[in-house]
Amino acid sequence: MEKLYIEPGVGIGPVKLGMSKKEVEECIRDCSEKFLKQYNNSLYIERLFKLEYDSEDNVNFIEIDAIGSSDFDCLFNEINVFKTQAEELVEEIDKISKYDREQWDLGFTYHFPELGLTLWRPVMRKADDLKEAWFKELEPDIQEDEMRNLYFRAVSLKSK
Repeated sequence: MEKLYIEPGVGIGPVKLGMSKKEVEECIRDCSEKFLKQYNNSLYIERLFKLEYDSEDNVNFIEIDAIGSSDFDCLFNEINVFKTQAEELVEEIDKISKYDREQWDLGFTYHFPELGLTLWRPVMRKADDLKEAWFKELEPDIQEDEMRNLYFRAVSLKSK
């Protein structure tokens, strides 16, 4: 399984902060060729990353979506950010660098300013929610969808 490492101040996997648009295009082309062979999908890598550029057209923001997490491990300090429950992940990263406790959408979003790292999920769920009557009354496919909210759906890095 492919491993994409999150390196604060550096980048996520093959995409690095500070890369020019041309370097990103080359990187995506190289990665796309690899993924075309592996997954028969040349657009895979383009859909995986959301990038923003500064005024000089260098990458200053990288976001990766959990949509491809069945194909890769996205690791921060050897912790899989998409396969570790949100509460546990936040607790582990908070030991390294404190998150912003004043974040207006805390629970959905956790921002670690010193790392330039942000974790996001659309709905806040806890493991205890799975024991609640309202959860047990849901259809199995809805339960499965809700259980995804125990985990983060996106991780991003920005230039410091």
